[in-house]
Amino acid sequence: MSAFKILTIDGGGMKGLYSATILHHLEKELREAHGEEVRLVDFTDMICGTSTGGLIALALSLRIPTETICSFYAQHGPRIFGQARSKWSFVRQVCFRGKFSDETFRSALEELFGDRKVGDSACLLCIPTYDYTHGTYGVFKFDHKEGALCRHNDISMVDVALATSAAPTFFPLAEISSLSETQYVDGGVWANNPALVGFAEAIWYFVGPGNAYDKVQLLSLASLNNVSGAPPLVRRERSFVDWAGELFDLGLIGQSEFTDVFLGLLDKKAWVPLDYTRIPSPAVSGRQVSFVKLDSADSKSIALFRQFGEEMYYRMRNNKGVRRFFGSKGTYDVDEGSGGSTMHDRRPTCD
Repeated sequence: MSAFKILTIDGGGMKGLYSATILHHLEKELREAHGEEVRLVDFTDMICGTSTGGLIALALSLRIPTETICSFYAQHGPRIFGQARSKWSFVRQVCFRGKFSDETFRSALEELFGDRKVGDSACLLCIPTYDYTHGTYGVFKFDHKEGALCRHNDISMVDVALATSAAPTFFPLAEISSLSETQYVDGGVWANNPALVGFAEAIWYFVGPGNAYDKVQLLSLASLNNVSGAPPLVRRERSFVDWAGELFDLGLIGQSEFTDVFLGLLDKKAWVPLDYTRIPSPAVSGRQVSFVKLDSADSKSIALFRQFGEEMYYRMRNNKGVRRFFGSKGTYDVDEGSGGSTMHDRRPTCD
């Protein structure tokens, strides 16, 4: 069977260093086997990422080495999330402009991506966001021929990364001038685990009767999730101030875990041809909880994210699903399209 290969990466702020560390070890292994010029993107047809996972997805699509992506978090994270635990930052988050400015974040992204655009990607892309202006979900995509798409290839990757990462109460709304100043919120509000987004795109345009592929091969990478639970019998009446530190995380984790359950069910029931593997979050102990936040960027948190990432790599490196995924390269040509006809194309043709 011809497999359409999708890599998806969950959101999670600074916890993206956990995901990037796993991907770095996988890429390092592939380089040793296939040559120093090999990158993870060579083994995928599409990469989907939300929030910090979207940042990683964009970087991978540009063939930026994974060690550079890891260094991005370690170098820029402490400046982007400066004074995350201060009382003033909490007051800002609850009462004023949000916890952080995005000026330092934008500067760091410009250093990473330069002036490159979505159309410079070496693979298909799906980067979830939420279109706050129009009140609906949104997905930034590489403009593929199968869907006659013609909107996103000229958007800068810096703008896309900010739009998928604009976590409410943490960062300002992202605004893209080339899209008539449309404003965006973090894609994690509806698709923190973007695996279903990638799966839907695959079966809509690329996989099935009349298309070039007859199977989906999906490798999903979880964020490092703090799911240690709450103490028993906490106070039921809680204000926004009581919730502020964890409210956003609740939605991210819940959506991510349900998507994993749903795709696991599809895989088992074989309703569609799907080879699904999830690299999970490890268990976080009670003593580690305070260091595992989306804005944790001190030296201890950075060390912990790296340690968790390395341990998960060694735990999963010989997993059969992971081995199958990286056992063959992707075959979709972003310049030419898959070459297969599509029965699902209902979108207008570009002029």
